[in-house]
Amino acid sequence: MNIEIASICDAATANGAGGRLNILGAFDRIFANFPLVIPQCSTAFRIRYMRSEAGMHDLTLVFEDVCGKPIVPPMQSKIPLEPVAQGFDTAAVNMVLNLQRFQIKRPDKYIIRLLVDGEELVSLPLYALEAPQQGGPAPDAPIAQGEQDLPN
Repeated sequence: MNIEIASICDAATANGAGGRLNILGAFDRIFANFPLVIPQCSTAFRIRYMRSEAGMHDLTLVFEDVCGKPIVPPMQSKIPLEPVAQGFDTAAVNMVLNLQRFQIKRPDKYIIRLLVDGEELVSLPLYALEAPQQGGPAPDAPIAQGEQDLPN
């Protein structure tokens, strides 16, 4: 299995018949006052799989802080990966999880992990940062590994 797309975003939809995954407002950082309640957001994934991987699989989605403590209970489900159509080597499945009233208690780095059959396929960072004071300087965003070497 291979993750082609993974995102936390404002909204997402998946069209089963056409195989389309629509993502609106992808983000990896939030500037806010805490505690924070995000009224609505989504996670969106596109998993590509081979013919031999078709069938039922255990899916787990975990939202945790950097110490590995879940901030919401892990979400678990069974997902059917349909047989790959004749004439194709692989198939893909789109998954969207809509979150309502997602709570973040404090500024920190959070991790969203997608596991299939107990194997982590992808992890997404979510940086929750204090909002700047009105009239103050813009906040310093965390620097990603290797970003400090990029030209301005």
